[in-house]
Amino acid sequence: IARSRRFSERVPVPSGRDEMAQMAATFNAMLDSLQDAYRLQQRFVADASHELRAPLTAIQANLDLLEHQPDLLPADRQEAAAEASREAQRLARQVGDLLTLARADAGMPLHKERVELDRGLLESIADARHLARGQRVDLAALEPSLVNGDPDRLKQLILILLDNALKYTPAAGRVAVALHRDGATATLTVQDTGVGIAPDDLPHVFERFYRSDPARARDPGGTGLGLAIARWIAEEHGGTIRIESRPGRGTTVVVCLPTAT
Repeated sequence: IARSRRFSERVPVPSGRDEMAQMAATFNAMLDSLQDAYRLQQRFVADASHELRAPLTAIQANLDLLEHQPDLLPADRQEAAAEASREAQRLARQVGDLLTLARADAGMPLHKERVELDRGLLESIADARHLARGQRVDLAALEPSLVNGDPDRLKQLILILLDNALKYTPAAGRVAVALHRDGATATLTVQDTGVGIAPDDLPHVFERFYRSDPARARDPGGTGLGLAIARWIAEEHGGTIRIESRPGRGTTVVVCLPTAT
């Protein structure tokens, strides 16, 4: 195994059920885990490289244009500079999201304290209304809910869901947000009247870098990491997240978090 530098090799398992057979089987199970982890790492690096290449290429192309075309009209120079700036911002978002997931993969614990989830939700809705482009962002219900968690990460989770809802909802559409408390569970619901998600895409929406073709068309600057981060935050707080959607009928995201005792 060491000479081949491949996790695909396996140790022969002797017949019988003695200690040597058990040791060989255990060693092979460990290699299975290492091979899976290595395969995921390779895929993550390949996907990240692919996603980062696009904004870098656009930035380089616009900078080359500005450098080698001194006779450009002022309007064209301004557009090239603006495009480079937009792609730089997109690149910064991608790097930030990648760092967040790297911390998640490393198992770095979150700082947790008692958090008023209802207050964080109100702050997030206020922020999201600045992102709206004609869509209504309504608060359908708000029940006081105290949870143990990282206030910054919880707000990030809410903003990811609101940002996604706004991106895929037409200007005349509506995003409704509700927070209910039922015993030991706080339930956050974000419901939109947007384009919805195809049934074939729905099982994959929490995968890293996964974006369906319609999503890419509406949000070419997205990273495809938002929902993966949202799921990590929910699970790190002992909660769950699920999505219900139908094409053309909108999408509903439900996050359930345990309340503080």
